[in-house]
Amino acid sequence: MTAAKIPVAAVVGPTATGKTELGIQLCQRLGGEIVSCDSMQVYRGLPIGTAQPTAEELAAAPHHLIGFLDVEQPFSVSDYVDAAGQVIREISGRGKLPILVGGTGLYARSLLRGFSFEERGRDDALRQRLFQEAEEQGTEALYQRLEQLDPKAAEEIHPHNVKRVIRALEYIQLCGEPFSAQAERSHSAQSPYQYVMLCLGYENRETLYRRIDARVDKMLEQGLLPEAQAFYSRCQQAGSIPTAAQAIGYKELFPYFRGEVSLEEAVEAIKRESRRYAKRQITWFKREEQVEFLPIDAFPSRQALLEDAVSLLGKWGVWKGGNACEQ
Repeated sequence: MTAAKIPVAAVVGPTATGKTELGIQLCQRLGGEIVSCDSMQVYRGLPIGTAQPTAEELAAAPHHLIGFLDVEQPFSVSDYVDAAGQVIREISGRGKLPILVGGTGLYARSLLRGFSFEERGRDDALRQRLFQEAEEQGTEALYQRLEQLDPKAAEEIHPHNVKRVIRALEYIQLCGEPFSAQAERSHSAQSPYQYVMLCLGYENRETLYRRIDARVDKMLEQGLLPEAQAFYSRCQQAGSIPTAAQAIGYKELFPYFRGEVSLEEAVEAIKRESRRYAKRQITWFKREEQVEFLPIDAFPSRQALLEDAVSLLGKWGVWKGGNACEQ
């Protein structure tokens, strides 16, 4: 007998579109709990640069997988799928609706489609050597190697995502097959969830970019600079660069702390990289299958947006009347 699928609502989309706001509104309207879907918000001590929910937002609705890891602790997509899956089952067991909120497309896709991950093809020593090569030769050199060995995997991995580039090369060398081969096997899994992605965005791309620039300015007002400086000092003392240092906002400020660029140049780099990241997020979610797009500037109010979101959850069988739908 096939197990019943767990209903899950997912609020996704590019940065600076108000995903947390809609997630909280859905929680309050439908009796839900938020599960973060952000690869950087899992780290503690970096609330501003990773745009973690504020104290007021955390008090407005239950949140999970926010600031629970030390910055030195590695956290893979496989780790996320395991952790989020456990939280979702617990939320559903309490009779609440799990509401996924975030913009990390790989995490959302892997979790909601029920991807499985093989643990073979891991070697700490090899991985460390590859990271050393990345520092000495640059990530681009490793990415070019991946393009030669596994073009299909290279298409799915951003050239600057050093962690995933190295993971792919590690797997290829140890297992003797393309990294994309194991990805295809994992994709054949059946999803344990009844879900739909509600993707926020703007019909006018310039509106989104202005919001991103304003958000960066606000982060600086909130204290991004001292937060990043403390993080930089911690990295210097540890003698290593953790994954969290790759987050936009920190990696652009580190050269400023080293005296290589001016603060103005660093801030402009943060805004530029944030806009580029938003563009990649939009492209990613356009490739999803179970997704509904909600252009914010097409609605007369956030309340109208909320009503449409609730209606779409009903359309996809995630919510019916006063209950999360049972399949």
